[in-house]
Amino acid sequence: MGDRDTGTVDMTAAFALGFLLGAGLALLFAPESGEKTRKTLEKKSRKWRKEAGKRMHEGEEWLGDAEERAQDWSRTISEAVESGVETIRETVSEEIKGLEKKLGGKKGLFG
Repeated sequence: MGDRDTGTVDMTAAFALGFLLGAGLALLFAPESGEKTRKTLEKKSRKWRKEAGKRMHEGEEWLGDAEERAQDWSRTISEAVESGVETIRETVSEEIKGLEKKLGGKKGLFG
């Protein structure tokens, strides 16, 4: 059991030493001070926020245009269907009149 405790202590000590060495190197080789880094991050954050707002606005415009196009297509399709239905009604009516003439002028046979 003693060997096991020594291994745990050695691993913990190595971890702590590695952590301290890494933190020291990070401070030594850091490209900027903490204050300067915070200012840089703040500027980038503002820039990203502004860009996100711009993209959001562009998306809203695109959606508005898409909605308008969809409404136009819907009207066009509706008008085409109504026109087709009217053409069918007229054709059927003419055919009924023609059949009634052929059958001797008897009206009301087909409706």
